[in-house]
Amino acid sequence: MSKRWIQNPNRCADEYFDGIDNFIEFARRHNPVATRIRCPCRRCNNTLWETIENVSFHLVRNGMIETYSIWNFHGKQLDNASSSNATRLDNIEPIVDPNEQVMDIINDVFPFASTNINQEGEDDVPTPMDSA
Repeated sequence: MSKRWIQNPNRCADEYFDGIDNFIEFARRHNPVATRIRCPCRRCNNTLWETIENVSFHLVRNGMIETYSIWNFHGKQLDNASSSNATRLDNIEPIVDPNEQVMDIINDVFPFASTNINQEGEDDVPTPMDSA
């Protein structure tokens, strides 16, 4: 399968759309039960998990990572030493709690906001400020 479409600067060309369709078909064939896959667009850089429909949209809008020609995050085996019976960890969707993601973002923005949260059994006494 030719991957020449990845370098095509015209993301409205039929060749580019056909390449996206082939990529999506490849990803589905190698992980048919997945509802989300890693997005290989230039912005997500194979680090974010998106629905297959969003991946198609991202590839049109942002373009494919130009160096991503061996689709190892989407089922391509890198060598023959890999066992066909082994579970591929790259294809397992992470279990992400959206509430935990929101709290992580809040903690990143306001790192000291949660330091005075009362734990069960603690007194409702403010923490004294250090004079230094």
